[in-house]
Amino acid sequence: MGRVLPIVIAIALLVYALIDCLQTESGRIKALNRFAWLAIIVLVPVIGPLLWLLLAKARPGGQPEAPPRRELAPDDDPEFLRQLREIDVEHEKMLGDWEADLRRREEELRRGEDDDESR
Repeated sequence: MGRVLPIVIAIALLVYALIDCLQTESGRIKALNRFAWLAIIVLVPVIGPLLWLLLAKARPGGQPEAPPRRELAPDDDPEFLRQLREIDVEHEKMLGDWEADLRRREEELRRGEDDDESR
């Protein structure tokens, strides 16, 4: 068992590194191209796969990204609340215009009825 374990570990490391190399996006591979890394992994036992795992890939956490913008509930979103206020002002103005127009028409009708009665 003592002689077999290092060989099994080396083969498992080789297989894992090969699969990882083949599945890694080309943009994340540093320094050499994919085929050079595959050759290193296969031709340099144990050290090739270790080099791939430790040095070849750009780490995704290397450049901190801005945290994603948290979605706000409508009652917490200042932009949404501002839009609601603008809509309310618009509706109040429209309602005022309708009421003024209605009063004007009613007044015209009253004047027309008064003119008919006086004749």
